[in-house]
Amino acid sequence: MFKTIREWLQLQVAMSDRAEVSESIDSEGELRGSYLFMCTMASGIATIGLLCNSVSVIIGAMLVSPLMGPIVRLGLGIATLDLNRVFRSLGTLLAGMGLALVVAILIVWLSPLRTPTPEILARTTPNLFDMIAATLSGLAGGYAMIRNRGGTIVGVAIATALMPPMATVGFGIAVAQWGISKGALLLFTTNLATIALSTTLMCTWYGFSGRATRHAVAWQIVVGFAVLLPLGWPLAHALGDIAQQTRLLGTVRNTLTGTLSNQSVRVLDMQIDDSRKVLDVTFAAQHYGMDEDTALHQALKSALPSGLTLRLNPVITSDPTQTELGRSALSANIPGTSTPGTVTTLDDETSDVIKHFPLPLLSSGSNAQTKTLTLMLAPTSVASSATLRQMEDQLRTSLPGWTIQIVPPPRPLPPVLFERGSAQIGPAQHAALENAIWALQRWGVHDVAVEGRASTDGHGPADLAEQRAAQVRQSLEAAGLHVVTGASYPLPDQQRREAEEGVDPFRSVFVYVVDPGAD
Repeated sequence: MFKTIREWLQLQVAMSDRAEVSESIDSEGELRGSYLFMCTMASGIATIGLLCNSVSVIIGAMLVSPLMGPIVRLGLGIATLDLNRVFRSLGTLLAGMGLALVVAILIVWLSPLRTPTPEILARTTPNLFDMIAATLSGLAGGYAMIRNRGGTIVGVAIATALMPPMATVGFGIAVAQWGISKGALLLFTTNLATIALSTTLMCTWYGFSGRATRHAVAWQIVVGFAVLLPLGWPLAHALGDIAQQTRLLGTVRNTLTGTLSNQSVRVLDMQIDDSRKVLDVTFAAQHYGMDEDTALHQALKSALPSGLTLRLNPVITSDPTQTELGRSALSANIPGTSTPGTVTTLDDETSDVIKHFPLPLLSSGSNAQTKTLTLMLAPTSVASSATLRQMEDQLRTSLPGWTIQIVPPPRPLPPVLFERGSAQIGPAQHAALENAIWALQRWGVHDVAVEGRASTDGHGPADLAEQRAAQVRQSLEAAGLHVVTGASYPLPDQQRREAEEGVDPFRSVFVYVVDPGAD
């Protein structure tokens, strides 16, 4: 079998017309007006697809992107040690990249959509698997160019997705979210460098280096290590982080269900906020009090890495086994929504709104007779309540006469943070309460529990936690909610937790959803 493979490879090398292939690759990677035009179109298509979270539009950008041409030419230049070819291909690449960035930034600036969509976020955390995929794609692309199999290049363009990461870099710059730009630029650079070096390997195999093959291979190894090692280290580190987070989430899930084994419990969602080093765990339980909270924190203390803070977000319900994140007690009584994943009767006036809504939807409902439109967001949505309220107002303006309701995904409500030593409702507290009331109304929730807290730094009277809870209760009851209040001061081991978590969580009032059917 090995003899057959060797003979086939030798035959492939003998059949290739190197001069014709080199001329074709040089032509595809030349800086022309048509190249710049296609870069502009591809960047525009990719940016719109990312903002609208449309996979099909993004794939269209991959297909029309001309960046594969100069990248393959760069690989050929390294294989032949032709510095003129290398610098000309780099110039073509830089011109296309710069133009793509400018187009993406302008589109984002002109667009009212500024929230990172899942398609944008998916291109901000590359890992070692992205490098492996780009390597295989580069080998396939190099082979396709040498053997004149243009159809394969289409698949390579989709597999490596060069233009969407560049458009994501532009989005991050436009909205000043540098973490997005940094991650997307790493993905683009990884794809570019790996495809070029894989093409170099394929060109060397087919004898494009001529008689100087041994000398060329030595230089290619040096260039390969110089480029891939700096890229491979953060990618391998990112893959290790993903594996570590997966193990951590599994440990937390098992510990939570084991510690609360005396009741029915269901874990709804677990997310790690790397920027604030916080692990958010949302779970449904039949009852949850200070004893359960202390037991869970103690049980999970040894499982959490140093520097990572645990934040438990219980949802109290009579039957946690029947609770899902998308249809929990927070969303069970939302009027006008349909079964998850379905769409009720669509009206032509709202079909485009639903189709092009920039955030992922769990379900939607439109009724032309009553002129009501309800959009229920999927749990993957990361937009804040304030942002969703603004989007709701914008839709109400664009659809005059319609009743618009955007239903946020079931998530723990942000705590209402008070000034140190104060229980007064100021502008910041009023805004936080308005957002919380809006979310509760959209969820169809009528019963909530309020927990007041106070820090141990000596600012304010001893009953400050109760005063804060009473102020929040008054605002919530004015909005028609049934409120049960409580105060937690001091919490078990509060001083240590303040040192680890900061004092903000202990200068706040927490609002919890209560299922009226719970015991």
